[in-house]
Amino acid sequence: MEKLWKNLSPRWNRIVKMLWSAFTMFFIGFGIYLQIEADIGFPSWNALNQGFSIVFPITYGTASILIGLSIVFIDLAMKEPIGMGTLIDAVCVGLGCDFFSMLDPVPEMNSLFVRIIVFLISLFILSIGQYMYMITGLSCGPRDAFTVAIGKRCKKITIGTVNNIISAVVLAVSWLMGATIGIGTVLSVFGLGMVMDWTFRLVRFEPRKVTHEDILTTAKIILENKES
Repeated sequence: MEKLWKNLSPRWNRIVKMLWSAFTMFFIGFGIYLQIEADIGFPSWNALNQGFSIVFPITYGTASILIGLSIVFIDLAMKEPIGMGTLIDAVCVGLGCDFFSMLDPVPEMNSLFVRIIVFLISLFILSIGQYMYMITGLSCGPRDAFTVAIGKRCKKITIGTVNNIISAVVLAVSWLMGATIGIGTVLSVFGLGMVMDWTFRLVRFEPRKVTHEDILTTAKIILENKES
């Protein structure tokens, strides 16, 4: 995938990376849409989005955007670089989820077995999507940046385990707000981190080793428009 931008000028390198990031965020949004359609319980962060949409009169996608932007400030406090990828994640995942919810391409599922399979597929979509956009080096999305920040401070455990711990804490808050808790919730708390570790090992990717570019550096390179 890096071949898409490897031989481009600095300006077009960043532009293509931004477009790629936006595409992968919509891909992740589709994974979240599948979780909604499976209707067997949300993963913790998505349950938090749902909890906010229950407590306040806003859509799920809008809640995702607002929470994502709020986490940006936490990432800044933990000295994680905030880049174009962070902002694209904060906006495009919610838009992608709303887009697929509007299209509603997946028919109603009556079988619990099918719902579980669809939910498990969504976990792989989310993990693959995380890898696809993190390799751009334009900074992680708000939630992923938070996970990486904690991971850098807990180097002896895998990034998937860090994700599981954070998910469990967020889940407790989501439950208090009335979010849907079910089989999918349990699968995500213990399964998403495992799938992340599997996926990242398969592609030999360690998110804590990626050097990310902050938003000011990216903007400067794009505006300068140097050819080499």
